[in-house]
Amino acid sequence: MKTEEEFELNDSQKKILLSLARNSITQYLNSKTVSPDRDIDPLLRKNLGAFITLRKQGELRGCIGYMREDIPLYKVVSSMALESAFSDRRFMPVTIEELSNIEIEISVLTPSKPIKSIDEIVLGRDGVVLSKKVRRAVFLPQVATEMRWNKTEFLDNLCRKAGLPPGSWQDAELHIFQAKIFQESDFK
Repeated sequence: MKTEEEFELNDSQKKILLSLARNSITQYLNSKTVSPDRDIDPLLRKNLGAFITLRKQGELRGCIGYMREDIPLYKVVSSMALESAFSDRRFMPVTIEELSNIEIEISVLTPSKPIKSIDEIVLGRDGVVLSKKVRRAVFLPQVATEMRWNKTEFLDNLCRKAGLPPGSWQDAELHIFQAKIFQESDFK
């Protein structure tokens, strides 16, 4: 299993993934179809999880991800781009008219690992998966920084996202992961 430090994407690979995400959304909007597999960089065929975040004028417009490591990264990116654009229940589906105003961000995930103490969480570096009974929620590493939360606020909000009362993280199962995060504006 590669760690965050061992897994790197070069700019060319990042651009391929961003283009794949945008093209998947565009093609679906235009024809309600999805492209078949294509010849793609071997590194992008590695089984990794990813989240696709859509923003419109800086505001969240969709965010859905896949955390398991059983599907090639390029397929996860294509599929989660469609899910973020059309299946995030918090938002209406993306329209062709607004697509040009949407920024795509990709978070390629490292494998998650269980932690014994919240002292192991580094805000801004680590994403967290909280599980308690049948409840589960995830925050990407960038959430704490974007929201300017301290560790307790981060974990309490993660509990709320899971439908649990604040403080429930104290006896929940916690996993951390890191992400390689990049967006279209990085290359403009």
